Formats: sequence, C-alpha cells, structure tokens
Amino acid sequence: MKRFTQIILSFVLIVMLTGCTDRLNLEDATLSLMVGIDLNEKNELLFYMTSPVFSREAKEKTEEYGVRASSTRESRMGFDEIVTALTVSGKIQLIVLGKRLLQHPDWFRLLDVVFRDAKFTVNARMVMLDGSLNELFEYKPKDKPRLALHLTKLIDTANKRNLTVKTRAQEFHRQMFEKGMTPHISELKKTKHAVRVMGTALLTKKGVYAGLIEPRDTVLLQMLLHGKQGEISITLPVKGPTDQNPIIKDRVSFFIKGVKKKVKTTYRDGTFHFDVQVSLRVSISERLFPFNMEKDYKKLEQMIAKQFHKDYAQLIKKCQEAKTDPFGFGLYARAYEYKEWKKVQDDWPAAFAKATVQIKPEVSIKGNGVVK
Repeated sequence: MKRFTQIILSFVLIVMLTGCTDRLNLEDATLSLMVGIDLNEKNELLFYMTSPVFSREAKEKTEEYGVRASSTRESRMGFDEIVTALTVSGKIQLIVLGKRLLQHPDWFRLLDVVFRDAKFTVNARMVMLDGSLNELFEYKPKDKPRLALHLTKLIDTANKRNLTVKTRAQEFHRQMFEKGMTPHISELKKTKHAVRVMGTALLTKKGVYAGLIEPRDTVLLQMLLHGKQGEISITLPVKGPTDQNPIIKDRVSFFIKGVKKKVKTTYRDGTFHFDVQVSLRVSISERLFPFNMEKDYKKLEQMIAKQFHKDYAQLIKKCQEAKTDPFGFGLYARAYEYKEWKKVQDDWPAAFAKATVQIKPEVSIKGNGVVK
C-alpha cells in the first residue's frame, strides 16, 4: 500500500510538471527585437522588422526586412515567407512609428494584436521617427551594438537624464484610453551619421502627432509628472549679456536634489484653474559669472525661480495651443472638480486649452560645489 501511494504521488508530480512539447529552439526562431510601421506615398502600410542571426556561416549578424500588409498580424505571414526561422514577437524592445503614420487618426487600431495576443510583449518602448523607417532599419553603425539594442539603450539613457520619456506599450495603451491626459512618446531622428533623441512627441487623444517637446522642456515635463526621477541637470540663463557678442554667456547649471509639488484645482468663471507650487532643492554645479554666494544667494534663488516660471509658462502655452495635456491635469480636475469634469470629460484637451495654469517655483540652494 505504501509503495502504491508513492507511485500515485510520483505520477501526480510528473503530470503537474511544465511541459516542453511547444518548445522552440533558438536557431529555429527569428527574434524580432525591433518592429516598425509606416506609410508610403500611396498610403500603403509598410511593416519593418530587425532580428539577430544565430548562425556561424552568416557574415551579417542581423537581418532586416520590410513588407506591405494590411495589418500587423498579416505582416508576420509576409516575414515568415522570407526569413529563415519562425518570427517570434515576445522579445520586441522597440515599436517604431513613422511620422506619416501618426498623421492619421485611426492608426492605433494597428496595435490591437499587441494587447490582444498574450505572446506579444507589452514592455516594448513606443517611439516616433521623424523620417524614413527604411533608412533607419538599414542603418548599421560600425561603432555601436545591434541597432535594436543600441536604440533601446539610447532611449533608456536619455530617459535617465530626463531628456525624453520612456513610454512602454502597456503605459501607452493606458494613456490612449485615459480621458484626463494625452499620450506622449519618445521621438528620434536619423541624421547622416547617427540616430538622435529629439525629445518627446506630443499626441492628441486619437494619437495624431501634435508637436515636439525638446529635451530641455522634457526635463520640466518630467518634474511635473514624476517629481525627482533619475539625474536632473539644468542650465539656465539668469542674466542678460553684458556685451553684444559675448563668447562666454552668463549661465548657471545645477542638479535638482529634490522636487515637491502641490496642485490646487478650482473651477470659476467657466474655466479650470490649476495653481501648482513646485519646491526645488538645487546644488550649483557650474556658474559662468561672478557672484557673491555668501551674501546674495537669495537673489540667485529668485533669479533661477523667475527663469523657471518663464520656461514653464512657455511649455504650458505650447501644449494648450496643440490641445494636448501630457501633464495629466485632467486627473486633478476629475478628483477635485468632478461635477464640472463630467461635462468636459469627453473633450478634455479642448477644456484644458482654455484653463489657467500658474506654476510657482520656489528654489532653495543647498550646495555651491567645492569652490567659492
């Protein structure tokens, strides 16, 4: 009886083990690391893919292909007709979208398979390219790793410096369906000798490209979205030039050591009002003009705060003119003025364009470096 019980227990454990019947050997798989979607001049959909090659005989260690198809899933059939092994979508690092594609309001439907198919990764970074995807996918830099790995690292590094956002596919899906904000993704551009991070692409609620936030302004956006994230280094002009053509301009650079924000939301006179108090703790890392920090550090704090106020005002105005809200002010409107929010929730970007946003920076200098 004891032996019979052991046999039954062993059989149950074997049945419960993870099966390997559906395994796929690495040499039999084409791992898509980067995919792209674009439109040609005839408004035909173009799909691109790049993947590593695991073969000792192959001279090129990556393969790139482009096909015409009517959907993302159909494009896989086209790739399977020309690649050596079966295409696998679970390792995609980047989804690159062409600027021409983002000018059409219904393009987001093409990503349906990304969220519907459980084998499709939702951690891929969403990227917009200002240029031809064909040139990007054929680009093979000699001093860089594989293109997909290089661009992934490029975006992650720029995001750590707060020069661009890092919007993954799952987060992008949330932004598209969130009524209180508009989506935003990284923007790249292929130059003659390199691929450059241009900043953050602003999209409307339907995903249409609405404009670009440059890296310097993306730092301001990131501070409102996440507070202190990664290393934040900013250079600001704080004084007017003393000469007409100065070689060295009056600039001050500093690290942001801490960010605290308080948002007061009200509704009056038919519009939403957002009063944002931003407290910044900074440490001076560079000062290109003489200044008595021991006596006049309060004056320098006010000069920095004044420039911050000016830059934030320009950024808010730019987003309102584009009818976008990448900051998520709609979330505050829904939380604190729900009655009025319900009236405009289906067209929040238009309501935000009429809103009044006041950013009030308070700067506190906590360090001046190791020299006076």
